[in-house]
Formats: sequence, C-alpha cells, structure tokens
Amino acid sequence: MSAGNAASYLGLLARALISEGWTVHPHYDRDPALLHVLCPNLPMIGESVVVEAGEGGVPWFVGSTGDPLAPCHDLPGAVAKIGARLTPHAMADAVRRLACPGRRDAPPRFPVRCLQTRQTRLRRHDDD
Repeated sequence: MSAGNAASYLGLLARALISEGWTVHPHYDRDPALLHVLCPNLPMIGESVVVEAGEGGVPWFVGSTGDPLAPCHDLPGAVAKIGARLTPHAMADAVRRLACPGRRDAPPRFPVRCLQTRQTRLRRHDDD
C-alpha cells in the first residue's frame, strides 16, 4: 500500500469520524501513515488506525491491536467498529462526571470520596 493511498483513505476516515464527534490526529508523515482516534472527553484513550492490503489487495483499516476493522470502502462500518472500541471508555467518563457534578471540568481522582462529599451535602440539605 503506497503512503499516498493510505493517507487518502485515512483522510476520508478522519472526516467521517469528526462528523460523528470523535477527535482525530493524523500522522501521515510516518511509515506507515496512521490516524489516532481519541475520545473527546478522555483524550488519553484512543485507537491508532493504519491501512493495510487485505485479501485480494483490497485496502482495509486495521486497528492498533492488528485486527481488521473494515474495508476502506466501508467508512460507516469502520466508524462503527472504532466507536464500539472507544465507547465504553466514553461511557465510563460520563458516569464519573455524573457521579461528581461539582467537578465536571475534570474526572475526579477519588470517585468514592467525591460521592461521600455529595452525600454529606445532600444530608445537610435534608437537615435544613
């Protein structure tokens, strides 16, 4: 797979992922060219995607684990597979934020302590 073709496919994938709300960082100058896909609210969690020739020379998007995601002509399928890999992390982030509404700008370091603090505030409110 030529670097130019891989970058073209990854560019199309990047646009599709951005339209679905994912954060992407292209690295087309590397060999092989790759695309980092990150959870918008949890940027330390992500997936690296490269393009490799599959059976019969058909180009495929391949994840960081080496598993084929989808053929390059199936952008919706690739977006869905990447989303399925990253969505549990996005959901965990959302749960942490809901558990501690006073610190929505950053995930809490100690969720249990944060929950205890919220329970204390609720008890104080009930006592009033």
